[in-house]
Amino acid sequence: MKAPITIVLIALYAVLSPAVSRSQDQNEKLTYLDETGNPIKPKKAVFLQQVIQFDDTLWELNYYVMHGPRIKSFRCRDEQGKTLNGRFVSYSASGGADTIGEYVNGNRNGIWNIYATTGRLAAQQKYENGDLLWTKDTVQLNRHVDSLMKARKDSVHIQGVTKIEIESEFPGGTAGWLKYLNKNLRYPDDAVNARIQGQVVVGFIVDTLGHIPVSSAWVNRSVEFSLDKEALRIILNSPAWRPASQNGRLMKSYKKQPIIFNLQ
Repeated sequence: MKAPITIVLIALYAVLSPAVSRSQDQNEKLTYLDETGNPIKPKKAVFLQQVIQFDDTLWELNYYVMHGPRIKSFRCRDEQGKTLNGRFVSYSASGGADTIGEYVNGNRNGIWNIYATTGRLAAQQKYENGDLLWTKDTVQLNRHVDSLMKARKDSVHIQGVTKIEIESEFPGGTAGWLKYLNKNLRYPDDAVNARIQGQVVVGFIVDTLGHIPVSSAWVNRSVEFSLDKEALRIILNSPAWRPASQNGRLMKSYKKQPIIFNLQ
């Protein structure tokens, strides 16, 4: 199987209008907005809209405060964002994801997670075709997790089976990851000039071949547009990871990787 296609979110040079820029590979479009959401010149912009096209049926729209973190991110079937389809994330003022869920053909579906400002899971909601089926608070969620853990232990004890789980890992472990960052991570000029620093957290999937599908990567904690962009680039350009396994069987795994940008 071929290695996954990697989208490299590069700096934009060609200006098509005072408010719109497009990257050379045509996968990304930026629109600068005023406080009412209308296009405006970059120097006067209050917000930034980023549109990424993955294929003919999948777009991702991301909204930022200028020189600040993301406000929301959602996937849809069209460039205008009329029909939401896929992951939806809203962010707190500090840049942490506070609501995460999925849309299917414009309707909320499945489990939606709601997080406190500390990053702790505060509540869950379940939807079906846009209808809210139930809501669970922290106490209910803790009881549910405890019952699942007990059922799992009882099952293992009865069957006499020991599960051996190995997490996915970057080649070379922590030392290999730091070596890769030192060689490849670039601090964006815009962030340096504005003295912006912080920790971006990228979520992604490592498949059974150790590859990271482009559409699986997303920003769990945002700092600023150029830093988020570089964090995604460094994840998507990384060499193949060691896939996760259970009892010798390779499995897909979900990861969250922090990337720290620190000005000396």
